[in-house]
Amino acid sequence: MGGITYYVLGAAAVIAQDATPTPKPGTSEKVEKPAPSPKPLPGPEKLLNGGNFWDHWKYFSEEEKEANRNVTWKVVSGGKDQPSILICSGKPYGYIRTQKSYENFRFSMEWMYPNDPNANSGILLFTAEPDKVWPKAFQVQLHRPEAGYVFPTPGSGAKSANKLSPTKPLDLPVGKWHKCVLTCQQGNISVMINGVKLGEVTGCDPSKGAIALQSEGSEIHFRNLLVEILPSEPVVEQKEPVAQQKPDKT
Repeated sequence: MGGITYYVLGAAAVIAQDATPTPKPGTSEKVEKPAPSPKPLPGPEKLLNGGNFWDHWKYFSEEEKEANRNVTWKVVSGGKDQPSILICSGKPYGYIRTQKSYENFRFSMEWMYPNDPNANSGILLFTAEPDKVWPKAFQVQLHRPEAGYVFPTPGSGAKSANKLSPTKPLDLPVGKWHKCVLTCQQGNISVMINGVKLGEVTGCDPSKGAIALQSEGSEIHFRNLLVEILPSEPVVEQKEPVAQQKPDKT
């Protein structure tokens, strides 16, 4: 009986093997290639790094013939173990804008008004050419009573689905550094000041352009200017499923 059992199992194995289709001569099985890995994003870009400042920025003023850009905008040492500081005198009116154009990015910086409680300046996002006062862009207000207010530059043709107007003035003492983080993706602008998210402006047109800092009549100091390129779409964090507890049987 043992020999018969061995023979039957062996035959079954041979039959199963013969049932496997044999590739035709001259043909090969199609192997699917893995999807290409996404191109890695560049690292953070420092716009105030102690090198040649004007390699990163372009100066504009309607009084350019009478203005010295290195007087209106000058970089000074922040002291031992401290970052460099960009000082804007506020005069004449105008701005500096990045040489590069950005679309999906996060721009962070710190600013301080040294002495004027009613000081005024701002950040321009998605700044488009031609250069003029004021260009087609979206302004993030740094005027102390209205810091965080975001709106299209008046009369420029820039448009958005909504505006951001903080419900109450932020507590921004003179003589202290404050941090602003602006996240721009798919034409939307998210504003965070001193760790507090103020809200978003959506549907911005234009949705790509330079970043600009305004000279608007008041002395203002900037430091830690940083741009981080982001993917075109926000990354959605996957939440782990929550285990459901079965009810106890009574």
